[in-house]
Amino acid sequence: MFETLGLSTAAEQLYLELLERPGARPDALTRSDRDPDAVGAAIGELRGAGLLLPGPGCTAVAPDVAVELLAHRQEELLRRARAAVEPLLLRYRQVGSPDPVELVAGSEQVSLRYEQLVRCARKEILGFDKPPYVVPVRDLGMELASLGQRVRYRAVYARPALTMPGRLSDVDTLKNAGEQARILPDLPFKLLIVDRRWAMVPVSEGTEVERAMVVRPCSLLDALVATFDSYWQRAVPFGDAGRASTTGGRAAPDDLSEADRQVLALLATGLTDERIAAHLGLGLRTVQRRVRGLMDRLGAGNRFQAGLQAARTGLL
Repeated sequence: MFETLGLSTAAEQLYLELLERPGARPDALTRSDRDPDAVGAAIGELRGAGLLLPGPGCTAVAPDVAVELLAHRQEELLRRARAAVEPLLLRYRQVGSPDPVELVAGSEQVSLRYEQLVRCARKEILGFDKPPYVVPVRDLGMELASLGQRVRYRAVYARPALTMPGRLSDVDTLKNAGEQARILPDLPFKLLIVDRRWAMVPVSEGTEVERAMVVRPCSLLDALVATFDSYWQRAVPFGDAGRASTTGGRAAPDDLSEADRQVLALLATGLTDERIAAHLGLGLRTVQRRVRGLMDRLGAGNRFQAGLQAARTGLL
């Protein structure tokens, strides 16, 4: 539990024991299967971290206090590490700055570089999401962890991305965790922008992603950020059932049922009637009947247009 905060396994085990044995004497903590020197080292580690109260015995501080103390210590270590990097960066720049564009080759290296960039995010992640994908099954762990650390996520999804198995459910999960999602019929390329300091543009050849460009601060990065902002403004918010769209549209009218709102939101993604029925657990004929009625009501010429009009007028 505390290993991620810099505490050794032995010290953590001793701390957990002391929670149930407040005031225990150091010699009483040494069992036949324990090395006295190891116990002494663990006690010293706990005292050094401030996890034992002053006094002759060994009394552990409360767990919430322990977490805060350890977290503060790690933050201080991180601050010192960043300060120590500054002179190294100066020497690095004097020798020669890296090229503003780095080419990463190989699907494994592309995936690894993507993970590194996502983990570096501190403020904001922007992205264009469209096929093909390096990994067929998306791992949401990194994105959810970043959202949990209050990193702002904004993603524009190409309609084909949401028709792939499991992707719609993934978007729902990320939106529930705080991601802002929008949709367009298509996007020019895949894109990841981290803190507006780095960008990654995967280069696909057919259905494979074997290369990617990593872009550092330069005019090309500025152009990629501007491109994202432009497409974001044109994209349609991914609708939430029963709620106004993220663009601030009016709430859905009272005579629009929750099922209708859900169908409209999914129409904007370009899903077929069969996929909508499966996703909502409705019968195919029920969905087809609702789609026809909604298209007539909105005066839409096709299904996708109905979803877009509903989003733009605040019906989602």
